[in-house]
Amino acid sequence: MSVKKLYRNINALIIPTGIGAKIGGYAGDGTPVAKLLAKASDLLITHPNVINAAALTDIPQNVTILEGYLLDRFFANQICLRLNVKHKIAVIMDSGAALREKEVTENAIHAAENVYGLDVLENIFYTETPLNVSLEGLGNIVPLLNACKQAVEAGATALALLVKLPLALDSENSKEYLDGAGVDPIGSIEAKISHMVSKQFLIPSAHAPVFDYPIQHEGVVHPRVAAEQLAHTFLPSVFKCLQFSPRIIPLRHSYKLLQSEYVNPADWDLNPKEDDIRVADLSNLVVPYDCCNGVPMIEAHKSEIQLLTVLNNQTVVDDPADFYAIPHKVVNNYLEAAGYLLANTKDKEFINPKLFYV
Repeated sequence: MSVKKLYRNINALIIPTGIGAKIGGYAGDGTPVAKLLAKASDLLITHPNVINAAALTDIPQNVTILEGYLLDRFFANQICLRLNVKHKIAVIMDSGAALREKEVTENAIHAAENVYGLDVLENIFYTETPLNVSLEGLGNIVPLLNACKQAVEAGATALALLVKLPLALDSENSKEYLDGAGVDPIGSIEAKISHMVSKQFLIPSAHAPVFDYPIQHEGVVHPRVAAEQLAHTFLPSVFKCLQFSPRIIPLRHSYKLLQSEYVNPADWDLNPKEDDIRVADLSNLVVPYDCCNGVPMIEAHKSEIQLLTVLNNQTVVDDPADFYAIPHKVVNNYLEAAGYLLANTKDKEFINPKLFYV
């Protein structure tokens, strides 16, 4: 059956990274919301922050995961999405990681191949020098990009990124986060890493941290972050996100804007198929009420996408849609949003059979 006929009610869920969202700002606590909205959709597009729950990452079959930079490009109508592809995944690792972390990573790769049935390139692609990334900035990112380039030249179509980060458990931010409050202390730098890689190579990427020393038992932490205490590596969650990622198809009218020194545009497929998903195919975009300053929120109305802002998902920012004069509808919670998705789709002749089961 045609993908477009199968997916007639397509929606998107965004909960930006590193803004302390009450729902979706912690370790996979956005998963119940994603599952709810997926039930109200034929296809739900979201991003790793929403559904990444470390060892407990659980993604519904009708959800596709799009890294943040690529999500922006999608809403800007510069790329479209090809679903139901099997990626060849490469693992890119900071050479500054400890031997134990490298060994755990190899175990995770072998397990993912056997359990998930993934196609992972045999070699791990190490950076030629340690990256020395801090929580304040990326520093010299060239060795990471060079390792990614080697992986792409070896046939990789998706990149699992492992960069060593300082754990900083003694910081006030980390203590608040472990108590289920405040902002993820590494979320922002993780987003910058994956954004940079996806921008340069225009393929799905997802990041998992490795630390200066092995993750230690932190006692009983808040339920919102408990999933992060269950495993020795976060790599399986990255594999899951990449497994559910689409192939990126640049649109001919904008591909020149997407070029970088690391890719050859001659290698790109600039011929979208009828079933490839374009931004104009979306009906609704669901976001927290007070963070509407991103590209998807600003661009949504240009493609006649209804923006739904959720009141009860509070964040530390104060950028409501009214401030940017963005057309939108306010809903009180995600259950109300799900009802709206069921009842409102761009396919006006389409009666969603799920309406009869609510």
